[in-house]
Amino acid sequence: MSTVLWANSLIEGKVESDQSDKYALYKHLDKLDKVCRSTGLSPLSAICDSTDAKYNLDEIELPDGMESTNELMARDGVWMDAQAAVNLMESLLAEITAKKTRFGLFSDSHADVVAELRDTIVFAKTAASKNARFNFAIVM
Repeated sequence: MSTVLWANSLIEGKVESDQSDKYALYKHLDKLDKVCRSTGLSPLSAICDSTDAKYNLDEIELPDGMESTNELMARDGVWMDAQAAVNLMESLLAEITAKKTRFGLFSDSHADVVAELRDTIVFAKTAASKNARFNFAIVM
């Protein structure tokens, strides 16, 4: 089983996910963070929440009364204003497309990273239109 990112929004205490596996974004997160830092942006990893991953690795348990990791993530997770997340991802996308940033040593995942960022921006814009918050869940 692969570890991936899922885009989430938080509206009125409820988590909604696009449930779309973003393998390239997760795999190249370190490089994406380097690009962010070099351009003065917050690192993308700063909006990645590990609640689900920690639960699946038996590092945490759900508190009494909670039935899903989404409930715990909604309460205690890492979140960013959705419009701020859109701005971050659009700036990152502009940078990596302008510089044709390579992702990977043996094969270039540039197209996959760009496609996943574009899809996520669409999801985050919808969340922003609802005054929601946004994060990436690390999903195993």
